[in-house]
Amino acid sequence: MSRAWGIRGIWLALALVLVLLWSTPTAWASIHTYPEGAEQVMYRSLQTLRDRRDQAWQVVLFKRVQSGQVVDLHLRLVGFPGVAELKHPHTLRITTGTEQVWEVAEASTEGSIAPNVGEYDLREVLLQLNSNTPLRLQLPTNGQAEELLVPPFVVQEWRRVLDLLPLSVG
Repeated sequence: MSRAWGIRGIWLALALVLVLLWSTPTAWASIHTYPEGAEQVMYRSLQTLRDRRDQAWQVVLFKRVQSGQVVDLHLRLVGFPGVAELKHPHTLRITTGTEQVWEVAEASTEGSIAPNVGEYDLREVLLQLNSNTPLRLQLPTNGQAEELLVPPFVVQEWRRVLDLLPLSVG
């Protein structure tokens, strides 16, 4: 009888583990590390967000660290070529739910970037964010004004990129 309960107990434990694994929400972190040379590393968060017209945008936050010092902390927005076109040079307006507002200048120079791409220095914005509050990005487009809503889990990931310590490279 004790052997029967032992086998039954193992099956029950296995079933419980499987139920817990399947029912537990998983956070799929998309932070990646790329060595770019003997003294340089890039950390990158990549998400796809949709604007109000349901157009997809790649939203890439990257931090470049060289010799232990942060060189860049930029947000790159990439719209579908031929569908999205951003004004260059122009500022990106970032707003929180509590109406805290930042105007972020474009980090790239005019002509150095495709019309469907914008890149902005986000270092000061992320240093001032003290919570994972959702953000609204008002895109400087050449046509109809577009807005991307950045959910809290993306803001949390961006803050994690900010806080990552440089890896020793080489």
